[in-house]
Amino acid sequence: MLDVVYLVAILTLFALVALIAQGVEKLGPQPGAPSARTPGRGAQPPAPAPAPERGGDSA
Repeated sequence: MLDVVYLVAILTLFALVALIAQGVEKLGPQPGAPSARTPGRGAQPPAPAPAPERGGDSA
């Protein structure tokens, strides 16, 4: 009789895990849905610093 109880407990545990997995899947982004992020160009290297001006003596 205890074997049947263990079998039912294991099946219940698997069903609970499946139910949680479905809920987590619904929380994720939907395929084909627009992203909340704005489209960009991806990671860009930092812009180079402007070159110092070469002026004559101002004094």
